[in-house]
Amino acid sequence: MALVLMNGAAIIDLGTNTFNLLIVKQYGEEYRIVFKTKIPAKLGAGGFAEKIITPDAFERGIAAIRAHQMTIREHRVDNIYAFATSAMRDAQNGAEFVQEAESQTGIEINIISGDREADLIHKGVSRALEIGDEPELIMDIGGGSTEFVIANNKQVLWKHSFDLGVSRLFEHLKPADPLTESDIRRFEAYLNEKLSILFEAVDKYAISGLIGSSGSFESLAEMILENAGHENGLRGKTEYAFSLKELKELHGKLIKSNANERAQMKGLVAYRIETIPLASTFINYTIKKFSLSKIRLSTYSLREGVISELGTD
Repeated sequence: MALVLMNGAAIIDLGTNTFNLLIVKQYGEEYRIVFKTKIPAKLGAGGFAEKIITPDAFERGIAAIRAHQMTIREHRVDNIYAFATSAMRDAQNGAEFVQEAESQTGIEINIISGDREADLIHKGVSRALEIGDEPELIMDIGGGSTEFVIANNKQVLWKHSFDLGVSRLFEHLKPADPLTESDIRRFEAYLNEKLSILFEAVDKYAISGLIGSSGSFESLAEMILENAGHENGLRGKTEYAFSLKELKELHGKLIKSNANERAQMKGLVAYRIETIPLASTFINYTIKKFSLSKIRLSTYSLREGVISELGTD
């Protein structure tokens, strides 16, 4: 059943790290994004091991939803669709958070499965760029989970959500700053252990390239563009083609840097300073593991995927 758009809709992606807001309105047969913003609520911070939303994170999350609600009112849209992912579906008090958010704001939150999350990510990526005839690997690194989807331009061939989000990994591995060679070896060994079903899927479907969905991939692209003197960065773009050389050079800088040095790096948002070395290592691992040379960014992800399910009244 299609979601109702009417004169506009607000889509809230309640991620483990950031609460993303997208507002769309209908113009004829076309849905246009009229506003988007994000708040680094860090809902999962400190709670992965015990599978809870900590009191501080609980307060940050409710405050972020209230802030988004004020923005939605300013844009006068009719419908709000809120989707919660890894941190909330894993937390023992996730249902309590949903109830409190609805009590304070009237916004109903839908906690979705990892499978559903992967579906929406694929739909979002498909709106941003053209997936080829040959299978490509879509990778979405979240805070709590990482989704992998293998798809061509006709269908999804395979998908899975892994509890390998970069904030969850950071709390589990507790790496040094800067990362050490030991940290990287330990991380890659952990990925080898946890990603066995992905390896089987890639063996079955010979993938032709990697598509990174939003998030950390977007930060890497912004940093590369800023360093190259492109002041507008990704503004107005839905995709970006990486070169292996530029990714390798940036990865080398990130894993050798400390937090203070990364804070000075152009194009890197503050809430990714802590985790971007691990995210870059995860991406570098994936590229090496599957011998990939074609790497693209989709600036669209889950929230844009919801647009594909909007219908008119």
